[in-house]
Amino acid sequence: MLGEPAEGTTRLQELLRTTSRHGRKLVDCEIARIWLARRGGRRLVARDFPEDGPPVELRLARGEGLAGWVASSGETLRFTAADPPTAFTGPVPEFVSALVVPLFRAGQVFAVIECLNRRAPDGLAPGGFTAADQDILEVAGEHIAFALDHALLHEVSARRALEKEVLLEVVKTLSAPLELEEVLTAILQSLKQVVDFDGAAVYLVNKKSQALECAVQVGYPEGSEEAFGLRVGVGLVGWVAKTGESVIVSDVREDGRYVAARPSTRSELAAPLVLKGRTIGVFNLESDRLDSYHEGQLELVSAFAAQAAVAIERARLTRELLERRRLEKELAIAREIQESFLPKKAPELPGFDLAGTARAHDEVGGDYFDFISVSEGQLGLAIADVSGKGIPAALIMAGFRMSLLAEIRNDFAIRAVMRKVNSLLYESTDSDKFVTAFYGVLDLKSRVLTFANAGHNPPMLLRRDGTSEHLHEGGVALGVLPAAQYDERPQALQSGDVLVLYTDGVSEAMSPGGDQFGEERIQETVLRLRDRSAAEIVEGLVASVTEWCEGRSSDDLTLLVLKVLD
Repeated sequence: MLGEPAEGTTRLQELLRTTSRHGRKLVDCEIARIWLARRGGRRLVARDFPEDGPPVELRLARGEGLAGWVASSGETLRFTAADPPTAFTGPVPEFVSALVVPLFRAGQVFAVIECLNRRAPDGLAPGGFTAADQDILEVAGEHIAFALDHALLHEVSARRALEKEVLLEVVKTLSAPLELEEVLTAILQSLKQVVDFDGAAVYLVNKKSQALECAVQVGYPEGSEEAFGLRVGVGLVGWVAKTGESVIVSDVREDGRYVAARPSTRSELAAPLVLKGRTIGVFNLESDRLDSYHEGQLELVSAFAAQAAVAIERARLTRELLERRRLEKELAIAREIQESFLPKKAPELPGFDLAGTARAHDEVGGDYFDFISVSEGQLGLAIADVSGKGIPAALIMAGFRMSLLAEIRNDFAIRAVMRKVNSLLYESTDSDKFVTAFYGVLDLKSRVLTFANAGHNPPMLLRRDGTSEHLHEGGVALGVLPAAQYDERPQALQSGDVLVLYTDGVSEAMSPGGDQFGEERIQETVLRLRDRSAAEIVEGLVASVTEWCEGRSSDDLTLLVLKVLD
């Protein structure tokens, strides 16, 4: 999962080393090691700490060996090799006697203490572990479990903070005037901080020849250039380019699609570079360890791949527009960035009708709306507007969106999400830049929208009886104050209600005479169209605004409409 502690981090490794040493003393055995559950419990990982060398990593699948059996059963094992109580699968260590104890967190086994070979008193033959040894280790296990839990939580927190920092740094890198190879190299260097790899490459699809051209690579030996001469459909990278689907291979030697570019590679992760629904390349990582990658890392790599896709498209457009005016080139690039993170369509929800649109003006700004899957039965609704226009505004919005999605995954409390996103924007943007935003979570079963408004145009809630409300509660715009606090409020929705979220490009659209469209005309238009679908209400509002300003709008038109069905 995203944010899983990095295996081998200093604080955790020192705790494992100390615990192993104390375990050997506690029950007087030759070997004591801690196995930690990884990959959602599908794998166990341990380290031995020899006196004269670096730590040695050991791995088991859940259910394999002594530790795997204990992790699956949740029961303590105590026996000798001469009298085993059950059969085991997978690798089983050589031992004379064994004592293996599960460690629990929230009622689930998350680690295992494995002690092997009870030492015998001087002059006596080796014996087995005693019931007293078991009692001692089980009691000590409770304290060890607490310490491990604390260390793992610390690593999760530190890793999530690093991931967000690195992602924001990538967004800032994209705004720098660098060549494509420099940008992609910087992205790979940033990714290395949060996902370990021994080799990495970014491939681009040549539309005419369907060849996969390597744009940048690190960690590949000399003489491996021929392995980069791939085509769409050939190799794991080619398969991803053809299907548009990501892939994780735990052992490349068992996958017939693999083309060997690095003889030492054992596992691989590849994610497509997608822009506007089209696969334009592949982001590929290789590791010298078996089963090195998991779904959480894939999610993070996909976020980097999305930024790489923006960088690639930006470079391509720049080359195509070198002979045009600078402003025209900048606006075209900004539009590509903006469109890349807008939803392609609204989700279909039982009991609700949703629609949204973002109509870009010639002078592209930083408008954004989204439908965000929060959990089963809950959907996030977001709309935002960045101060300023052009590429700077589009890049800030990309950073805002990335931060918002990262915080939603980490914390379901809306006020906490807004507070943390505000802090990140304050630290990473200029003092004259800010984002107004509205974020709410719709509970489909209870029909309650819990929201916080960060200085955005208050959404308009039109009731079936003709009355209306405005959703103001929240706090100041994001990125203005370093320690701003935000309130959240639940709003019950009823059958026939229509909720309209919009940016100031709608309410402040000017007529030729200089009058704004205003909230009253928004309300009048929605009341006139309230019996139609959400999509028709959106289109009707856009048409009304366009007619009001006679097609001369000076800002983006961004709308999101939610209807509560009977």
